[in-house]
Amino acid sequence: MDAQTRLEIQNLTEQQQQYVIQTLPAKEKSVSSAYIFWVLLGAHYFYLNKPFKNIILWLLCYIYIGVIWWIYDAFRMKRLVAECNRVIARQVIQDAILLYPKPQKARDTIDAEFKEAE
Repeated sequence: MDAQTRLEIQNLTEQQQQYVIQTLPAKEKSVSSAYIFWVLLGAHYFYLNKPFKNIILWLLCYIYIGVIWWIYDAFRMKRLVAECNRVIARQVIQDAILLYPKPQKARDTIDAEFKEAE
């Protein structure tokens, strides 16, 4: 989890934070698994939720440009996985916000004014 994701999580309510902390580890991708998919048929982009990019890679392998791209990906695999995990984290945070919305302040102040009037 990168620093930006941590900051976004800190701005959530406690219930939203718990949801993100419980859900995110199960959805995050690992570098070691990405390398395994990279070695086996060059399918690492499928693992990283980019199937169209993987198909383009396979098509370019017929003219050997894809082989160079495939080798280049070995050196940048950590960054590819980090980018994928950032996208996943943003999605989980958005899900948490939708599932557990913050209480509206206007409603709280109206309730407080109503209680004072009694």
